[in-house]
Amino acid sequence: MKILRLSALTALLALPLFSSPALAAGDPAEDDPAGPAIVARYNFDGGANAGKISDLSGRGAALTIRGSANGQVAINSEGTNRFAAFPGICAADAATCGKALLEAPDDADLDPGTRNFKWAASVRLTTGQLNGNANVMQKGVADAQSQWKMQVTGRSGRAQCVLVARTTGQKFSVLSAGSVADGNWHRIVCERAGGTLAISVDGTAGGRTAVPETVAVDNAMPLRIGGPNFAKDSDMYHGQIDDIYVQLG
Repeated sequence: MKILRLSALTALLALPLFSSPALAAGDPAEDDPAGPAIVARYNFDGGANAGKISDLSGRGAALTIRGSANGQVAINSEGTNRFAAFPGICAADAATCGKALLEAPDDADLDPGTRNFKWAASVRLTTGQLNGNANVMQKGVADAQSQWKMQVTGRSGRAQCVLVARTTGQKFSVLSAGSVADGNWHRIVCERAGGTLAISVDGTAGGRTAVPETVAVDNAMPLRIGGPNFAKDSDMYHGQIDDIYVQLG
């Protein structure tokens, strides 16, 4: 079960980060926020108030639920845990397709530049909920300004972390060792540190790749969770998401 509760805000930085509902108690070391600053954090336990999800870091903005064609993000419960559930895949012959995502405004703390940076989320989805790549969270787009992103790949169901450099458009990506699209909760952590971009799932290291120190990620786009936009062929996420954070430094 999740360690954090809204009633424990005063102890946020003293606790380990998160434990998704289906994971064993205790968190992997790379998911410990001690030291560098947590600049955005969302665990959905407070539900949605007036269409917004509160930030728990004290530094980020609330997430706003946005929908198209009556699409909605539901806040579902299992026991004492709450999480976000995104609209399912639309039928191929559907006249309209309900889509939804969560969005926070552009914030300098979410633009790491060349600094160390970490972003993490817990996900649960099946192969039947994959319809191409599924964007878990991102800021920026690959063909303009720059980007950091976490997604689940449509072909293999593996988790992927992506960086796209400002100015040059250089792309760096790493994949998890195995699929996360098995109907269970999985904890994905993406991290740029020490000249390397790396990914771990449930504490198990995946791919690593070198990233030059000069590569900067800085854009004027919002933080989006569950999809990049509402375009026809957008890489929407159709499963469930919990325990999101962004760490700078």
